[in-house]
Amino acid sequence: MSAGPSLTGSKVADGLLLILVVAYISSWLRSWYQLSHIPGPRGWGWSIFPWLKLHTRTDLFDQFCDLTDKYGPLVRVGPQTLICSDPDVMRRLSAPRSPYVRGDWYYAMRLNPGQDNIFSTLNEARHEELRRKMAAGYSGKENTSLEQDVNAALLELIDLVNRKYISTDGIIKPMDLARKVAFFTSDVMSKVAFDAKFHDLRDDEDNFGYIEELEALFPNITWTATVPGFLKFMTNLGLLQKLAAAGDGNMGVAKVKAIAFEQVGKRFGPDGKPNQDKEDMLGSFIRHGLAQEEAKQESVLNLTAGSDTTATAIRATLLCIMTNPRIYRTLMAEIDQALAQGKIPAGATDIVTEAQAKQLPYLQACIKEGLRWYPPVTGELSKKTPPQGDTICGYVVPGGIKVGQDLIAIHRNPKLFAPDPDSFRPERWILASDPHGHESSAEKLKEMERNNDLVFGYGKYQCLGKPVAFMELNKVFVELLRRFEVEAKDPLHLWDTRCCGTHQQKDMWVVVRKRSV
Repeated sequence: MSAGPSLTGSKVADGLLLILVVAYISSWLRSWYQLSHIPGPRGWGWSIFPWLKLHTRTDLFDQFCDLTDKYGPLVRVGPQTLICSDPDVMRRLSAPRSPYVRGDWYYAMRLNPGQDNIFSTLNEARHEELRRKMAAGYSGKENTSLEQDVNAALLELIDLVNRKYISTDGIIKPMDLARKVAFFTSDVMSKVAFDAKFHDLRDDEDNFGYIEELEALFPNITWTATVPGFLKFMTNLGLLQKLAAAGDGNMGVAKVKAIAFEQVGKRFGPDGKPNQDKEDMLGSFIRHGLAQEEAKQESVLNLTAGSDTTATAIRATLLCIMTNPRIYRTLMAEIDQALAQGKIPAGATDIVTEAQAKQLPYLQACIKEGLRWYPPVTGELSKKTPPQGDTICGYVVPGGIKVGQDLIAIHRNPKLFAPDPDSFRPERWILASDPHGHESSAEKLKEMERNNDLVFGYGKYQCLGKPVAFMELNKVFVELLRRFEVEAKDPLHLWDTRCCGTHQQKDMWVVVRKRSV
């Protein structure tokens, strides 16, 4: 008699399980079908794992470009993920009034588990509010010591080279230029971000192991960004927070957080209200309403994002200049002429101002070409289509789909940069009517400039650190090249470079000699 209810309960459970399985399969099929009309690698529309596996490689720089070269400007790379190489689309996605919002790819950009920063937040209103509070600090309008801080770090870099790495006839002192550039950018950002310079240049040392730890951390951030659901699950359980707390607080990112949090803490009283008013970046943030906890997260982000990406731009551009005799000769002729005419300072402790550097057209062309040829950030950075969907590159795309960027293909676009999109040729940025210029069309040059702006993002998502990065770029090439002759130690092995969404370069061994002007 008792078997009846038990059998009935078992049938109900089996029926519910069957319904759940059918619902899951139906959802899976629907997910595949809604983007089945968009080209992409076979099988990638069924599972996120091929896209995840791609992100465990160290050549994303090439892999993204290969996908859009093969399948077109819009490629399906996952069940609900696309990448696009059309610059007009990228601008439309990030325009100030765009209905697109950030995709959950950005969830992995939380440098402190469970706490958002301006780069990781998915809340559009929150993102806009943070930008308003921080824009003046990044622009340099309120942190009056910004240019002096960059100058001081550059003089320390010059001093380090003079002290330890000047080669003479018969005495070669190889220098890893990649590491010294990393020391320079980390010293700049640690000073301007929270007024606590790491002194890596002074000591010729990664003092807190921060640079080395970032090199290990970034590849993991990149692949976990493709599976944000996993990160959310781990965060909700508190596991990521425990892992972060278990780290050694005396070195690496944990030490940097401790320094940043300590510096921020000095600016606030026990009641959480500001008690200092300094004319630096952090002071500007606080004056514009950044609370103590917000300031902690943004200070760490400033250093992490600002130092690594700018270092990449400096290394890649220097590599192209010093390995191309024609470009090197042309740039040095411009610098020497500016020195002779008094347009830039010539003293041993003088540093070119940003305003002066902007008056050197060939230098500006080299900077633009370096950013185009080797954009520092190459990750997905996806935005989500609005609920009503959209038409992208001629394809109807439903709402809620992530659309990422193929920044490499955007900046190697053969239609815009023909006949040599893969070449480093600064003359393409100068009108043919001007000295050293190759470009005959002012309209095309303007379009190229718009295209290059995408290196730093666009519209409501444009990088706030762009002014600081350009200040470093405008100064570093002039001051290093007017003082030193730099050549590759081994022309067959110029550097070790890997791309995991951001670039990691090391073993960029060079020989440096003092330059006779």
